[in-house]
Amino acid sequence: MSRPLFDRRRLRVPAVVPGAGLRRTGPDPAPETEEPPIADAGPARALRIRCFNARFSPNLGDGLLAQCLEHRLVELGADPGTRSIDLAARTSFGSGLPARGALLATLAALPGPARRLALRGPLALLGWKSWRPHYRAGLEGADAVVIGGGNLLADLDLNFPTKLSLALEEARLRGLPVAIHACGMSRGWSQAGLRMVGRALARADLRAVFLRDAASCEAWNELLAPFAGRKAELVRDPGLLASRVFPQPPRPRGGRPVAGLGVTSAVAIRYHSDRAPDEDRLERWFLDLAQGLIGSGHEVRAFTNGSPEDRACLDRLAPRLAAMGVRLLSPDTPAALCAAIGGLDVLVAFRLHALIAAHSCGVPTVGLRWDPKLDAFMAAIGRGSFLLDVTEAAPAEALRLMTRARQEGLPPGEPEGIVAAAAADVARLHAALGPRPGVSPG
Repeated sequence: MSRPLFDRRRLRVPAVVPGAGLRRTGPDPAPETEEPPIADAGPARALRIRCFNARFSPNLGDGLLAQCLEHRLVELGADPGTRSIDLAARTSFGSGLPARGALLATLAALPGPARRLALRGPLALLGWKSWRPHYRAGLEGADAVVIGGGNLLADLDLNFPTKLSLALEEARLRGLPVAIHACGMSRGWSQAGLRMVGRALARADLRAVFLRDAASCEAWNELLAPFAGRKAELVRDPGLLASRVFPQPPRPRGGRPVAGLGVTSAVAIRYHSDRAPDEDRLERWFLDLAQGLIGSGHEVRAFTNGSPEDRACLDRLAPRLAAMGVRLLSPDTPAALCAAIGGLDVLVAFRLHALIAAHSCGVPTVGLRWDPKLDAFMAAIGRGSFLLDVTEAAPAEALRLMTRARQEGLPPGEPEGIVAAAAADVARLHAALGPRPGVSPG
């Protein structure tokens, strides 16, 4: 007999309390920050886990969180062969679309229905010729599957619904348990996208759903829990483990304070958000902020998270920034990105995982608003007052807030506590994928 799409018996899980478990102000209670001991696998064979995410995305923040998740799972006792499968079938950094920026600009100019119609055929072809064969090969020898992390539960022109449904179906064909970990979930799904992912979730052996912010949990519980039969629980982003996973450069003291400028293109913001500044205005805003920082005694370092459209923006700004004395950085791996961020005294950025890595490394941050996921993270770490909207705030306001952030620093023990909590959350994931009570491992 086929399994119903909505089985109320499977919804008997702890209710999600918005904001529960996230560090906001003051010290966490001991159960939140005390990291559980490394799991003892005993006589059972260590799980070889495959994590579906954007491991080799041109946005190095996606690779950073993927590597942190892999590292922690192995540390907990997963098989050393545990690794990620890139949802776009990329196999190395720099293997993305060379004309990605131009493509985003073209798609952003199209109305939503026309954009979805234009992409439906190419998505189906990519799924058949590239993505599904890549997933099938990657799952050879796997014992369990993780979907995450990153903002994967989003329906932007059926992109992720197509990929996730194929990944879940390949896991089902192999009888593999699945968990979702530290994903963000957006609203605004199409009916086609909900049907596609909902059908795949209903057929999967879904062991747990852990999402990275309260808004994502609420969206899941409303839109996808009726298919999946499981509510979402709140966890921290594994990117918070960056300071554990990647070596940190020494931070010299006594010289000029070092300010980081995370440059992002207006094209990228416009494709994902309604809060998009004009391109010329945004570039002028970056230049004026850099000039203000230098004038107030800071050393300034400008960099991107690696997306081609962001690099193109920084390339346009490079001659004027260099003339001011700004140091230009070009990280090309997650380790290099983390090293660039770890050497700062303060950072201002749009990109979420630049801010996450900075917090892990103890670097105070100012976030530039464009996506609810960034607001949610800054609120979760008690830095909601360090957010700016560049369409409203002048560079002088950003300079004032960065100076305040640097002078105040972070509360004692804050980064260490939230890093330990993120590590404990991955331990919850690892436990959820283990053998069920009374079931012998295969």
